[in-house]
Amino acid sequence: MEFLQPVINQQKRKKNATTMAVLFITPLLHLNPTSFVSTLSAPPAQPVLNNVRILCKQSRLKEAMHILHAIGSHVDTSTYLYLLQACIDHKAFPEGKLIHAHMNQSGFLPGKFFRNSLINMYIKCGSLQDARRVFEEMPERDVCSWSVVIAAYARHGIAQEAMDLFYQMKRTDIQPNQFTFSSVIPAIANLGALEQGMEIHREIINCGFQSDAVVMNALIDLYAKCGKIEIARELFDKIPHRDDVSWIVMIAGYAHNGLAEKALKLFKQMQLEGLKPSSKTFATVLSACANLADLEQGIAIHRELITNGFHSDMFVESALVDMYAKCGSIEKARTVFNKMHQQDAVSWTLIISAYAQNGLGVEALELFQQMQVVGLKPNSKTFAAVLVACSNLAALDQAVEIHKEITRSGFQTDVSVMNALIDVYAKCGKIEKARELFNQLCQRDVVSWTAIISGYAMHGSAKEALKLFQQMQCAGVRPDHVTLVCILSACCHAGLVDEGYKYFHSMSDYHIKPSMEHYSCMVDLLGRAGRLHEAQDFINKMPIKANAAVWRCLLAACRIHNNIELAEQVATHLFQVDPQNASPYVLLSNIYATAGRWDDIENVRKMMKDRGVKKTPGCSWIEVNKEVHTFLVVDRSHPQAEKIYRELERLSREMKAAGYVPDTRFSLNDVEEEQKEQSLYHHSEKLAIAFGLLNTPPGTTIRVIKNLRVCGDCHSATKFISKIVAREIIVRDASRYHHFQDGQCSCGDYW
Repeated sequence: MEFLQPVINQQKRKKNATTMAVLFITPLLHLNPTSFVSTLSAPPAQPVLNNVRILCKQSRLKEAMHILHAIGSHVDTSTYLYLLQACIDHKAFPEGKLIHAHMNQSGFLPGKFFRNSLINMYIKCGSLQDARRVFEEMPERDVCSWSVVIAAYARHGIAQEAMDLFYQMKRTDIQPNQFTFSSVIPAIANLGALEQGMEIHREIINCGFQSDAVVMNALIDLYAKCGKIEIARELFDKIPHRDDVSWIVMIAGYAHNGLAEKALKLFKQMQLEGLKPSSKTFATVLSACANLADLEQGIAIHRELITNGFHSDMFVESALVDMYAKCGSIEKARTVFNKMHQQDAVSWTLIISAYAQNGLGVEALELFQQMQVVGLKPNSKTFAAVLVACSNLAALDQAVEIHKEITRSGFQTDVSVMNALIDVYAKCGKIEKARELFNQLCQRDVVSWTAIISGYAMHGSAKEALKLFQQMQCAGVRPDHVTLVCILSACCHAGLVDEGYKYFHSMSDYHIKPSMEHYSCMVDLLGRAGRLHEAQDFINKMPIKANAAVWRCLLAACRIHNNIELAEQVATHLFQVDPQNASPYVLLSNIYATAGRWDDIENVRKMMKDRGVKKTPGCSWIEVNKEVHTFLVVDRSHPQAEKIYRELERLSREMKAAGYVPDTRFSLNDVEEEQKEQSLYHHSEKLAIAFGLLNTPPGTTIRVIKNLRVCGDCHSATKFISKIVAREIIVRDASRYHHFQDGQCSCGDYW
């Protein structure tokens, strides 16, 4: 840590300096007004006011409020503080607003301490907007006023505003204390603002807070999140008396940086030093296993926490649900959830999220309904989780209903919820609505910008996505690795090779190290553009070994451009490194089918059979009247199957009359042309479109999702159908959106 040496030397030279006396104000986040009341020069307690205080202590807030309204203006500071604390205890925002109004109407003149308490009440009751209003109206602020508001913005994920407030405070000549530093550092960490973090580290040393455990823990977390894990470990090793949080943030830091073995080794070291892991420590280690999808290690930790008696701890149980879900073991996650002694909003949110993340959107929506049936109210994270399920299903009707519920519940100003709404509308094909919500946001974090950029990228509007990226940087929001994936994806769908290279090489400007996802995007970009050998050369020059996903991108490009020779080389490699993945076998079969090499297709099928490889069936689904209907290839299981097939026959006749010619290259069967044509008519997306036409009013937009890439014949057929029925048909496949209207597709046949 050479950058800190001048500051450290300066400290050492201060041999005869007076020891710094630090006045550390107890953070209002943990303030108990009863401990402060005794210091107030309040008038002699009146029996009525005493009754109000007693009722507050007994959690009888409504009765206390009745007395408050009855006694009018004769209320002292002490009583108001009791009332505010009762509002905090019960998250009673409406009552808090009434108390504030009563205070204003009675002519009560609050001092700094009381105004800080009022800010704290609004923050604890979830109204950052009201807290900020009180803060702005304060005639005079102290370090506590600033620190509490900074901490609130940081906790709400509005990191840039938290950091701006910190620098604004410094311009008023108010010196930050330990609580201020420990509040702003997490915001800096979330922004990945390493330079500002290092600057604040120097200031912490100048202020003499380098031995404060809370501040040092925050710094460890900062350096870990900014990828400087060595500095984080150096700080960790220098803490003389490490608390449980120190170990937790260091273990989490290793996990965040993909250093699973070191995270688990540190966990063992903690135990060897005689420190018993707390429930939070176990939860952190489980989170590390979850992020690495290490099910085996997760199960081992599960056994250990049972031995230590934490198996019934709600905090640990929630972490177990999350770990099993992220490791793909949804059955184990559900088992833990079902055995929980108390299922609160947090545990329900986790299990809903578990199903949504594992592609079980219908089940996630059912759980959301069950949660409300048992009397639990969804919180902001619950709404964000269930909206993911709607996104995956493109369940627009369900999303609209949930949006209404969000508004009724008062979460329409919550940034995380609004981000989820932007994402769901974009993924349901309503990019205009997504943009409308984005424009309404008062505070936009990196997730907000990434969600709208991703939306435009998926819909093929590369220019708008890149324009938003420039606006994001002008707004001072630093992109993260996900933002860059979206930008590269936008370039990929539009064939913007030069721009893609530019953004890829600019990642170092944002302190982002390219991951496998970024390399995959670049290979996909080059491959789609027909620069296959350049893509192959790009892979060979990667500083890290390319995984199977990167090679599959190249193989998919060979499929688009019918390069059999390179396809065979790539497929052979994939058969060795990822033998159980069906995708390479199917792609190679498609290439052989186009060339009419039926014997080679049979060889590939035999190879799959011998290895026990199962092909993922093509599946499409459509939401009609808030119900999701699923279709497979040649699916006759639907109750309306006969009507659907008759509708397809009718459409087929009209399409042919309009000039449609079935592209039988996309049939993988060595049969007569007529049979090939027949098999193409029954692809899952065509069945879903026919169902939508039969069950929605004329002029209604049809929205279909497919789990695989749309084949060339279905793409061509859908263009004809859109013109024949005079409807917009939106199809979301595995990689992007296709907007079909009046015989044209938004992708311009580049996909």
